[in-house]
Amino acid sequence: MTIRDYAESFGEKLMGMFPKIIYKVRIKDKLVALTFDDGPHPLFTNELLDLFEENGIKTTFFVTGSSIEKHKKIISRMIAEGHELGNHSYSHKNLIFKKKSMIKEEIEKTDRLLRELGVKSDIHFRPPFGRFLFAASSVLASLNKKVIMWNVPTRDFKENDSNVILKRIYKRIKPGSIIVLHDSGIERPGKKIDRQATINAVKVLIEELPKRGYKFKTVSELINY
Repeated sequence: MTIRDYAESFGEKLMGMFPKIIYKVRIKDKLVALTFDDGPHPLFTNELLDLFEENGIKTTFFVTGSSIEKHKKIISRMIAEGHELGNHSYSHKNLIFKKKSMIKEEIEKTDRLLRELGVKSDIHFRPPFGRFLFAASSVLASLNKKVIMWNVPTRDFKENDSNVILKRIYKRIKPGSIIVLHDSGIERPGKKIDRQATINAVKVLIEELPKRGYKFKTVSELINY
């Protein structure tokens, strides 16, 4: 084997250790993807689905396996109405410093639940909190997963003012953007999940962005455009 052959072989092995990570798509047309994490939620997700159905909009929901088990009817509704379903792990645990076996089970268990409910297309992955290191990278690469991140953070999970959420979006949005929002959250003792500010912001977005020339696509539609 020559030095060049060795270098090429090593490069292929190295590349095989990392998944494809997508923060945005480089396009000129004004297409963007609305994405929602942590759901589904029986109140807020259904309210969003009502909005999208009324306006003919398709989005991408990155759902957790534990929430799928609790709200299978909502998942079935998402699929029936043409939305894209992504994998957001089973338990929404931080994947940093976790064993490969645990990470793989988190991903595969959620994939199985989605397949059982009728998802037939590729299931992309978004890591909880947007965090992962080498162990997760190796697992995701072995499962041939695309990792979908975002280039428009909203921090809506900490925000009660929809106008603040909107300002953050307007500041960063561009053709090919992936916007991250949340339709649910982590249940904490004594703290009720409230995503009304997010819903109020979405109501404005689906009216305002088309006025600015933007169209909404699912993540896969954006990737494959």
